Amino acid sequence: MKKQLLMFALLCAGAASLSAGPIRDEFFKTKDDIEKGKDTPEMRKQFLETNIQRSLRRLLVRYYGYQTPEKVKISASNYEQSEKDKLTYYFKFEEYVGFFTFSNDPEYYYAVPRDEKIITKPKAGAN
Repeated sequence: MKKQLLMFALLCAGAASLSAGPIRDEFFKTKDDIEKGKDTPEMRKQFLETNIQRSLRRLLVRYYGYQTPEKVKISASNYEQSEKDKLTYYFKFEEYVGFFTFSNDPEYYYAVPRDEKIITKPKAGAN
Protein backbone atom coordinates (compact mmCIF):
# COMPACT_ATOMS: atom_id res chain seq x y z
CA MET A 1 0.00 0.00 0.00
CA LYS A 2 2.81 2.39 0.88
CA LYS A 3 4.47 1.58 -2.43
CA GLN A 4 1.29 2.43 -4.32
CA LEU A 5 0.88 5.73 -2.45
CA LEU A 6 4.49 6.64 -3.13
CA MET A 7 4.08 5.79 -6.82
CA PHE A 8 0.89 7.83 -7.00
CA ALA A 9 2.59 10.82 -5.32
CA LEU A 10 5.54 10.63 -7.69
CA LEU A 11 3.21 10.36 -10.67
CA CYS A 12 1.26 13.45 -9.53
CA ALA A 13 4.48 15.42 -8.99
CA GLY A 14 5.72 14.42 -12.43
CA ALA A 15 2.45 15.45 -14.06
CA ALA A 16 2.52 18.82 -12.30
CA SER A 17 6.02 19.57 -13.55
CA LEU A 18 5.03 18.60 -17.09
CA SER A 19 2.08 20.98 -17.07
CA ALA A 20 4.39 23.92 -16.28
CA GLY A 21 6.82 22.96 -19.04
CA PRO A 22 5.31 24.67 -22.10
CA ILE A 23 4.90 28.02 -20.36
CA ARG A 24 8.40 27.84 -18.94
CA ASP A 25 9.79 26.88 -22.36
CA GLU A 26 7.96 29.78 -23.98
CA PHE A 27 9.35 32.17 -21.35
CA PHE A 28 12.96 31.11 -21.96
CA LYS A 29 12.50 31.09 -25.74
CA THR A 30 11.11 34.64 -25.64
CA LYS A 31 13.91 35.77 -23.32
CA ASP A 32 16.56 34.30 -25.65
CA ASP A 33 14.96 35.90 -28.71
CA ILE A 34 15.00 39.32 -27.03
CA GLU A 35 18.65 38.98 -25.97
CA LYS A 36 19.75 37.76 -29.41
CA GLY A 37 17.79 40.55 -31.09
CA LYS A 38 19.66 43.20 -29.12
CA ASP A 39 23.12 41.84 -29.93
CA THR A 40 23.45 42.47 -33.64
CA PRO A 41 26.33 44.21 -35.43
CA GLU A 42 24.00 47.07 -36.37
CA MET A 43 22.91 47.59 -32.76
CA ARG A 44 26.51 47.50 -31.51
CA LYS A 45 27.55 50.04 -34.15
CA GLN A 46 24.64 52.32 -33.25
CA PHE A 47 25.48 52.04 -29.53
CA LEU A 48 29.15 52.83 -30.24
CA GLU A 49 28.25 55.88 -32.34
CA THR A 50 25.92 57.11 -29.60
CA ASN A 51 28.72 56.82 -27.03
CA ILE A 52 31.24 58.62 -29.25
CA GLN A 53 28.74 61.33 -30.15
CA ARG A 54 27.78 61.94 -26.51
CA SER A 55 31.44 62.06 -25.47
CA LEU A 56 32.33 64.46 -28.29
CA ARG A 57 29.46 66.81 -27.40
CA ARG A 58 30.58 66.83 -23.77
CA LEU A 59 34.19 67.49 -24.75
CA LEU A 60 33.39 70.33 -27.17
CA VAL A 61 31.11 72.12 -24.72
CA ARG A 62 33.52 71.74 -21.81
CA TYR A 63 36.77 72.78 -23.53
CA TYR A 64 35.66 74.96 -26.42
CA GLY A 65 32.29 76.34 -25.30
CA TYR A 66 30.65 74.85 -28.38
CA GLN A 67 27.28 76.57 -28.72
CA THR A 68 25.25 73.97 -30.65
CA PRO A 69 26.14 70.50 -29.34
CA GLU A 70 22.95 69.04 -30.84
CA LYS A 71 24.48 69.56 -34.30
CA VAL A 72 27.30 67.13 -33.50
CA LYS A 73 26.64 64.02 -35.59
CA ILE A 74 28.98 61.06 -35.88
CA SER A 75 29.03 58.49 -38.66
CA ALA A 76 31.38 55.62 -39.48
CA SER A 77 33.45 57.90 -41.73
CA ASN A 78 34.20 60.24 -38.79
CA TYR A 79 35.86 57.73 -36.44
CA GLU A 80 38.07 54.66 -36.44
CA GLN A 81 39.20 52.14 -33.86
CA SER A 82 42.85 51.97 -32.84
CA GLU A 83 44.73 48.89 -34.01
CA LYS A 84 46.72 48.64 -30.76
CA ASP A 85 44.05 49.38 -28.17
CA LYS A 86 40.52 48.18 -28.95
CA LEU A 87 39.04 50.68 -26.47
CA THR A 88 40.57 53.74 -28.19
CA TYR A 89 38.73 55.52 -31.00
CA TYR A 90 40.09 58.36 -33.14
CA PHE A 91 37.63 60.91 -34.50
CA LYS A 92 37.40 64.01 -36.64
CA PHE A 93 34.65 66.61 -36.56
CA GLU A 94 34.75 69.92 -38.43
CA GLU A 95 38.15 71.45 -37.54
CA TYR A 96 38.73 69.12 -34.56
CA VAL A 97 40.60 65.80 -34.39
CA GLY A 98 41.25 63.67 -31.34
CA PHE A 99 40.75 60.39 -29.56
CA PHE A 100 38.78 58.79 -26.75
CA THR A 101 39.94 55.85 -24.63
CA PHE A 102 37.12 54.08 -22.81
CA SER A 103 37.35 51.87 -19.71
CA ASN A 104 34.62 49.53 -20.92
CA ASP A 105 33.70 48.45 -24.41
CA PRO A 106 31.55 51.31 -25.78
CA GLU A 107 29.78 48.89 -28.13
CA TYR A 108 28.10 47.24 -25.15
CA TYR A 109 28.09 49.75 -22.26
CA TYR A 110 27.25 53.39 -21.77
CA ALA A 111 30.71 54.77 -21.19
CA VAL A 112 32.47 58.04 -20.47
CA PRO A 113 36.04 58.17 -21.77
CA ARG A 114 38.79 57.73 -19.19
CA ASP A 115 41.23 59.54 -21.48
CA GLU A 116 40.48 62.11 -24.16
CA LYS A 117 42.45 64.48 -26.32
CA ILE A 118 41.21 66.99 -28.88
CA ILE A 119 43.21 69.25 -31.17
CA THR A 120 42.02 72.08 -33.39
CA LYS A 121 43.40 71.80 -36.91
CA PRO A 122 45.13 75.00 -38.07
CA LYS A 123 43.41 76.94 -40.83
CA ALA A 124 44.97 76.68 -44.29
CA GLY A 125 47.46 79.48 -44.91
CA ALA A 126 47.75 80.40 -41.23
CA ASN A 127 51.31 80.23 -39.91
